[in-house]
Amino acid sequence: MHNADHLLKALGDELRFRRSELGISQEELAHRAGVNRTYVAKLELAKNQPTLQILYKLAFALDVDLSQFVRSLLDRAERISKTPV
Repeated sequence: MHNADHLLKALGDELRFRRSELGISQEELAHRAGVNRTYVAKLELAKNQPTLQILYKLAFALDVDLSQFVRSLLDRAERISKTPV
């Protein structure tokens, strides 16, 4: 089981990774997802907790299936949880 902090950190890492893969900025991701750039920045810093609707919008904006996106988040969270502090 992942704790919420690990999942939020994983989300931030995954957003940065996928943006980098696509070569897009936070501003561009925000535009594609229909959210504010500041909101994207806070997600990447693990400062905001998104709704399922926002996760769907982000996955769509990143051109990835929601189930694949969530699987990637869970995999990252698992790795984070095993990282020594």
